[in-house]
Amino acid sequence: MTYTYDDSVSVHELFELWEKMKAFQGDRFPAHLAFHMPLRDKKKEEESIKNTISVTARDNNGSLIGYLRILTDRAYIYYILDVMVDPKYRKKGIGSNLVELGVEQSKNQGFIKIFLTALPGTEKFYKKYGFNEGMSPVLTIRGEDYL
Repeated sequence: MTYTYDDSVSVHELFELWEKMKAFQGDRFPAHLAFHMPLRDKKKEEESIKNTISVTARDNNGSLIGYLRILTDRAYIYYILDVMVDPKYRKKGIGSNLVELGVEQSKNQGFIKIFLTALPGTEKFYKKYGFNEGMSPVLTIRGEDYL
């Protein structure tokens, strides 16, 4: 298994992983809603990959089995999102390694804040890496509300 900051991750690989995640309902929240699947398309995703830091986990054959995206201004603000692990590989420490690398990358660049979007019920997992509820609530407008 290899972990890396990966500029070569492809849209095709991401959509394959999202398909696996979409099928996985888990015990907390349907993945297809968490990852905004109705709004994703390959052209926009290609642009998104260029403008973010991708952290990947790959199996020994080079297949993408884990992914974490860091949206950033590359100076002060780092936002970790799209943390996902192929359901076949869950509970093997892959998500932990991705989050550790994402936080390390953000801290090494210097930061004012590192934000993270967590599925309901996963907050305890992320607290291990220093995340806490912020001083201010995070408000959102979800694109799905306008479909």
